[in-house]
Order: sequence, then C-alpha cells, then structure tokens
Amino acid sequence: MATQRIVLPQSAYKKWFIFGGVVFLILVGVMSSFRAIDTGKIGVVTQYGRVTGRELSEGLAIVLPFGLNDVSVYDVKVQKEIADTQAATKDLQDVTAEVVLNYHLNRGEVSKIHQTVGELYKDKVITPALSETFKGASAKYNASELITERAVLKKDVYDQLRERLGKYGIIVDDVSITNFKFSDSFARAIEDKQVAQQNAERAKFNLEAAQTDAQAQAAQAQTLSDNYLRKLAIDKWDGKMPSTVAGDGTVFSIPTR
Repeated sequence: MATQRIVLPQSAYKKWFIFGGVVFLILVGVMSSFRAIDTGKIGVVTQYGRVTGRELSEGLAIVLPFGLNDVSVYDVKVQKEIADTQAATKDLQDVTAEVVLNYHLNRGEVSKIHQTVGELYKDKVITPALSETFKGASAKYNASELITERAVLKKDVYDQLRERLGKYGIIVDDVSITNFKFSDSFARAIEDKQVAQQNAERAKFNLEAAQTDAQAQAAQAQTLSDNYLRKLAIDKWDGKMPSTVAGDGTVFSIPTR
C-alpha cells in the first residue's frame, strides 16, 4: 500500500511563515522593552537623540522596543576625581598640588547633565574646574600663607567648586589639597629661614641665660659683704685663739694684743 503525502497549499506555507515572523518580532520587541539598571546608577531615556526627561532608577524598567528609546547610564554614587594642578602664588612663586574632589551627580538632574554636557562630563567640566579654581584661589595668597593657611585655601576652593559645578547638577561632597610642592629655590629659602630662626632663638636663649647668670653673680657679690663674711666666720669659730696670726695681727678685725 503506497504512502500518501499531504501537500499543503502554497498559501498555507506563507501563512505559517508570516505567523512565525510575527511571533519572532513580538519576542524581540518584548525582550528589547526591558532595561536593567544597576544599583547606584540612573538611566537617561532618549528618543531619536532627544532627551525625554524620563530617568530610570535601579531595577528593571520598560522602554519602547526596537531602539525607539535609547538609555544612557550614569553613576550617581560618590565618586573621586584627582587632578595634579599648577599655579602661581600672590608673590609669584610656582606651586603644584594634588586636588582631590569627592562628588556625586544629583538625582533628578542627570537628564540635565546628559543634555548640556554629555557622558564625558568629567573631562569637559570637572577636571578644568579643579585646575582653574585652584589657580584662582592660590593667586590670593603668598607662598608662606599657602602652608600656614591651608584650611582657608581649602574652604575657598570648596566654595568655588560647589557654586561652579552645582550649575550642572554635580554636588561637591568634599575637597582635599595635598602634596604642596614649591620650586627648589623657594624650598631652600624656606629651609634657610627656618635654620636662621632656630639659630636666632638659640642665641636669644644663650643671651638670656648669660644675663640671668650675671645678675645672679652680681646679687651674690652684693650679699657676700665683708661684715657678712666676718659674721659667718665668727659663727663657726670654736673660741680658741690661733697660735699664729699673720697680716695685721687681728682675728675677725679684732686686735690679738
């Protein structure tokens, strides 16, 4: 008995093909509609390059499929930026320092950062701000003041950065200024000055000690008068006349004959 083959009409094959394609597109659309955002990050949603104003928080979010929505992810945790900066002081001394900035992006303003600056905001905004702010603040102080008034300099830099970066939605948490370095000639001048001050203080101490010693000797000389010394000798005398008397023939200025 011959096996009979069932042949579907060509139109049926087309229907199954179309149905499979539709199912595939639906699956792709569903899969591309979900976007996972990691902890401590924010997703900025754009459509055809235009910022929609929608920000995706941590977790799973739904966006338009098939690339109708793009998502740019930004880190909103506290971050650190370090910049080696060079500047000139008020008295025209060259100084280099390491400026350390701790900052974070303000939630709710990440779309603003993406729209006005972009993902390269560190290179475009933060690094130039660190350099220019330190230069401007250093120009207000002499080189010696940068060493003794470091807390004042730090506050000055902090206030300027907070105002400057705050316009972009960047929050300044803390600023540190470390590793101050001056030119070799200025460093030698500071060392020579310190040595001179130490020598001056040592000379002053020796002079005051000598003056105190001289005053003590003068007071002692005034105290040890002839009458006082004679009284001390009489107090210690055992009452026996000496067998031999030299000089003017007196004992305690008293004639022996």
